[in-house]
Amino acid sequence: MSETIEALPVKRNVPDADERVEVTLTIPRRKLEKLHAFMSGDTWEKAEAARNAKLSECVKSAAALLNTARRHLGTSGGRVCATVLASLYNGERVKFDLSDLRGLDMELFEHTINTMRACYELRMEPHQFFEDGSRLFEEMIETWRLEKKRRRL
Repeated sequence: MSETIEALPVKRNVPDADERVEVTLTIPRRKLEKLHAFMSGDTWEKAEAARNAKLSECVKSAAALLNTARRHLGTSGGRVCATVLASLYNGERVKFDLSDLRGLDMELFEHTINTMRACYELRMEPHQFFEDGSRLFEEMIETWRLEKKRRRL
């Protein structure tokens, strides 16, 4: 389990660019010129590029957590990283106690927050950031014995 796992490139789920939507906007007449300038400029595209760059870094944080979970068996940091990822992967099977975040160093804490942001913004589960991610996450859950046995009713 010592090989380094790399995250896949970020692919944002974007609606069909040719799909038309109708928008009604009411603004003061004095701001109409400002709106036209915004709509004809590249401000949105520049902001989108910045967001995508940040999301790429966030996805790399998921790789840092996964690699920590795979390399630091038997440590509390490794267990926390594994549990965070497993809970984001399938929260019904693996529960995460937020107070465990206090056991992480600052770097792993930032990677955790970035990973959650990537999952939220991209509307993806963390295993989707990796080639053969389902297998990697299932192995991690089994290795760390994270899945709780369900009680029979």
